[in-house]
Amino acid sequence: MTNETYKILIVDDEEPNRKLLSRCLTCDQYTLYSAENGIKALELAKTISPDLVLLDVSMPMMDGYEVCRALKADEATKKIPVIFVTAMQKIADEAEGFEAGAVDYITKPINATVVQARVRAHLSLKGAQDAADDWNSNLKKRLLQSVATIREKTQALVSAEERASGLHGYLLAVELMSGAFEMMENLHGVHARAVSELAGDAARKMNLGAEAVAKIRLAGLMHDVGTLGGIRGVSVKPETDMSANELGKFHNHTALGQELFKSFEELHDVGEMVMFHHEAFDGSGFPDGLKGDGIPLGARLVAIADFIEKAASSVSGEHAEYALMKARLHAGTLLDPSLISFFSSITRILYFEGKKSGTTGEVEVPPNELISGMQLSRDLSNEAGVLLLQKGDTLDAAGILLIRRTSRMSGSSEGGVWVMITCAE
Repeated sequence: MTNETYKILIVDDEEPNRKLLSRCLTCDQYTLYSAENGIKALELAKTISPDLVLLDVSMPMMDGYEVCRALKADEATKKIPVIFVTAMQKIADEAEGFEAGAVDYITKPINATVVQARVRAHLSLKGAQDAADDWNSNLKKRLLQSVATIREKTQALVSAEERASGLHGYLLAVELMSGAFEMMENLHGVHARAVSELAGDAARKMNLGAEAVAKIRLAGLMHDVGTLGGIRGVSVKPETDMSANELGKFHNHTALGQELFKSFEELHDVGEMVMFHHEAFDGSGFPDGLKGDGIPLGARLVAIADFIEKAASSVSGEHAEYALMKARLHAGTLLDPSLISFFSSITRILYFEGKKSGTTGEVEVPPNELISGMQLSRDLSNEAGVLLLQKGDTLDAAGILLIRRTSRMSGSSEGGVWVMITCAE
């Protein structure tokens, strides 16, 4: 919890219950509001935009389920977490509450410690979600800015002869597709556009020519189009967590994506970029196990862009420097080491601005994201307080295995490992 003040709305038709909850939550961090019925609660929620609602179920006029459904149906209030506070303890009651949109249940008679812990936990989760929403919103704004910049620089590469040949119209078609992805109000749309701009700008810096830049941008936009047929949720899982059936479908998405381009002869090379963007530089990728320069250049660029975007989105701070560091650590294995440097400036533009070379920071990394070569920025202990690894230690395979095993034994999915980040050229 931070020093921020949070607004909590308490809704209960019985005044003693409202007062009891208020006493449990009396502190400088909380500004408390109360409502004695559902109608007033809905009015207050729109007026004050609370960070959390504690809601009784059994009330006259509107019961808690109806109030919760109304909150979730309104664009202005749908993201406010709702915790039911009720004496109802049947499984069916809880199921109905979660179906209505509640995030948790507190049963009566209430325990002050439980109330405080649940409130803190859900305010923390909401804070993290709000931060992620803000970050994605800012990313979309930066994407629009970078699209305009890349478009101008790409157009400058187009000669009069190329314009006459129809390339200008081709570039406009790419912009049209980019605009379509901008309309997708979800993480898939943001991811696709980010990959497109990262790969496209890297291609421009390599002076590959306007047509090549445009095609690589298009491949970046369409690289995961094969997941849109029903396996999009699977594609965000780590491959180690996929079932055999899910893994098979995921590995097939590149071929599905390439199918879209087979009837357009002039776009066959774009289809190949989509087909082979999961190939690894050391030959360990899929679908064909291609290696090194045997992987099309555009596919190698899209692969780095895809890797950087996923890495940047997996942490809550130091997005650009963490993604670039992780890409460098995978140079020569997953990624082409000769191409990574072309992504530095565009990555910093999209994910972080104003970072000076040589400065250091730290970032919290989930255990399943750790890779050899990362350096710890804090001591690491287990739940019993036993020191496992020290600040400054460089992680190797054994250290990562120890961390993951300890995490599994603790049974906690929260928190990660703090590693050092250095802004390199």
